[in-house]
Amino acid sequence: MRESVSLALLTLMERLTPAERAVFVLREAFGHSHREIAEAVGIEEAHSRQLHRRARDQLRHPRRHFDVDDAQRKKIVERFFAATFEGDVAGLEQLLADDVVAWSDGGGQVTAARRPITGHEKVLRYLLGLGSRPEAARVRVGFAEVNGESGAVVFAGRALLAIVVPEIHEGRVSAVRTVINPGKLAFAAGQLA
Repeated sequence: MRESVSLALLTLMERLTPAERAVFVLREAFGHSHREIAEAVGIEEAHSRQLHRRARDQLRHPRRHFDVDDAQRKKIVERFFAATFEGDVAGLEQLLADDVVAWSDGGGQVTAARRPITGHEKVLRYLLGLGSRPEAARVRVGFAEVNGESGAVVFAGRALLAIVVPEIHEGRVSAVRTVINPGKLAFAAGQLA
């Protein structure tokens, strides 16, 4: 079976959340029932069905990262950060896609979410929590192109604290990727200098 899996499918599967990927592989490759998958993964059977459907949909119709022009993407990113740091719940609710996912990379060196945060409500709480921290009032956010997408660099004084890249799909934030790994930030700070 390994030989029959194309590189293209593997690349597409990287876009799935870990839960979606697990359910998809257990169902499609091994033929397990949703009841068996739910028990193995520790979720409800209905949730297994939903994750399988989402995974199939994403593999059939992968999202394009660049479906809005650069100017529109930059405006959305600016609104996203303003809403996060101002605690604008209504603004964030409008900007976040229903199936938004947040990833953070601490590199095992600093505290970061160990697993992706999935879903509108959880990501909303996560972002509002970050924006309400006392140190958030002292940070400066600058906008930069990060790997070809509009992102933000977050500084405390002269120290680079984070790089955040929201992915935009159909005018809404579909994913938030945050790098707080000190090694990666040191390299990025050198590049920014």
